[in-house]
Amino acid sequence: MTTRRFACIGVAIIAAMVSASAQPASTGRLPPWVCGAGMPPLFSDGFEPGGDARYSEPSGGSGGTYPGAQTRSVFVGGQWRAYYLYVPTGYPFVEPMPLLMVLHGAGGAGTAPAAAQALRTDWAATANGGKFMVIAPVASGASGGWMPGADYPMFKAVIEDVAAHYNIDRSRIHGWGFSAGADVMHDLALKQRSTAPDIRSFAAYGISAGVLPALVCNGNGQPSCTSFLPQVSRPIPVHLRVGSSDPYLSYVQADRNAFLAAGWSSGSTLDYASFNGGHEIPTAQFPAIWQFFCPFQRLPD
Repeated sequence: MTTRRFACIGVAIIAAMVSASAQPASTGRLPPWVCGAGMPPLFSDGFEPGGDARYSEPSGGSGGTYPGAQTRSVFVGGQWRAYYLYVPTGYPFVEPMPLLMVLHGAGGAGTAPAAAQALRTDWAATANGGKFMVIAPVASGASGGWMPGADYPMFKAVIEDVAAHYNIDRSRIHGWGFSAGADVMHDLALKQRSTAPDIRSFAAYGISAGVLPALVCNGNGQPSCTSFLPQVSRPIPVHLRVGSSDPYLSYVQADRNAFLAAGWSSGSTLDYASFNGGHEIPTAQFPAIWQFFCPFQRLPD
């Protein structure tokens, strides 16, 4: 599925549950076996003496329908906002599941609901394999794009609704976006806000064909990336993808260089690659994108 960019943006359980939005955070890595590499150690659940206890923040939610594709709504900003989600086969699991928020691009007036549903469907097979939930909010802009004033609080409401109705691991919330949705993911994941998911919420994030100058740095009236990125509270892991014939290729490459110059590490906290194609969603790469996300979790300081 190809979606055109919008023209403008109006744009724990170790001791107890910890609120990610209330304090700074750092990045942790899970044992490789959590993501399918190698065998878990004996007593890996951590409930036996000498067990391998690991940090998690289960939301303990219940009451949501499962498994498969679902539609739910949240009341925010004086109106009901629908969003789409996918609950993986096999849920409920022994442990809380990770959550991936995916943001569609802007395809024109009236296209946002279909774009969100399609993106949820595109991620479903990977979600089944990785045992994570997918949520796909719907943009409110007249041209199918995102409106920060209306949509950012909606993102927060959607995550809280999911946490209340399904058992997710709040330390393993990830975000991914395409095109206009990727611009928004940069903005959410690199900044701090009290009214929206932010760098204190996400463990890692990824973009396809999104650019920093749209909302973060190096754009009109914005700080330079050289000054902004080194001030980010932590080098949150970021996954960058762009088509080899995408008109935004050079911009994404410049963003990669800016991240590296600011302290992100290639092959560790930053993964960049181009793929054969244009301005399109790289669905074939979704399993690899999840493999990048999977080991990371957000830890409280």
